[in-house]
Amino acid sequence: MNAALPDPWAIRNAWLSGTWTRPDGSLVTGRLWDADTIYRWERYTDHWISQRLDAGDLWQPTGETIREWVNRLIRWDTGQRLGPRSRARAVSIILSFYEHCEQAHGLGPFRLPKRWKIVGVVEEKHPTVYQPWVTDALRTAADQFQGLPSSPGRGPHMQHPSRHRLACYLLLCGLRPKQAILLALENLQPDPTAKILRAKIPLKHHADDQATHKGTLPWPLWRAIEDFLSIRQHQLPATGPHFGPVLTTRSGAPYKRENFRELIRPVVASHPDLADIQPPVRPAWISRSPSPWTHHRDDDQDDDTGPRTTDPGH
Repeated sequence: MNAALPDPWAIRNAWLSGTWTRPDGSLVTGRLWDADTIYRWERYTDHWISQRLDAGDLWQPTGETIREWVNRLIRWDTGQRLGPRSRARAVSIILSFYEHCEQAHGLGPFRLPKRWKIVGVVEEKHPTVYQPWVTDALRTAADQFQGLPSSPGRGPHMQHPSRHRLACYLLLCGLRPKQAILLALENLQPDPTAKILRAKIPLKHHADDQATHKGTLPWPLWRAIEDFLSIRQHQLPATGPHFGPVLTTRSGAPYKRENFRELIRPVVASHPDLADIQPPVRPAWISRSPSPWTHHRDDDQDDDTGPRTTDPGH
């Protein structure tokens, strides 16, 4: 490795580990990506980095080079060409790698085209109910999310990622957006022994916002709630320290559906597998889809999404 050039393997490995050092010396520490994501991203980036190092143009990427690369990829287990969604996801990963190099390490700018300009627009099958890989990716993105970028007028409390994470977790538990914003703090009863969250859950499609039914929610949701409670604001009389909607705005007010959507969008945009999904990821569709805490991946994995890729002759 030329000493004058950055080490792509070190950059990639730190990126996937969730911890890296910015050019100014500040340390960024996030949560680990899930094992499936790391495995798939390692395979794609291993292949890309190795080929481009051999070609000598790793740090001069173009949309055409990426297009030629992804069109040659095949599944090693079947020998078949990758399907359109898998090709699109592979391109997203490479674009995300270079975006990370720019933002975290000051490299570039690379000025790469959008994914759809490289592989075209890829529509998801049955988009109103997502496949399990989508909800898995959103959970990973919510865990990894670092908060909104700094900007004038935005204080540290506005950058805290736990609000975004909780919003995503509420949907991933199967709560519709209206249920998510109505779920009340006083109606929660965590059971650490059974590792479940007992709750009075707002009824779907009901005119009375106070109507509930008894149910249980996955334990990871309670962990996300606990994380958020440390920054939760309240605004009497609608919300208080021990009552009112669990999820509140920065001023302590209850959320409205249009504001709630804004919590999900930056999380989706932060994950290469989700950022370019067409139609765009929608909160209501997330809540109708298999929860990452209840489904079994091996039973319903899409045969078009496998990460096991190689290049003919390699």
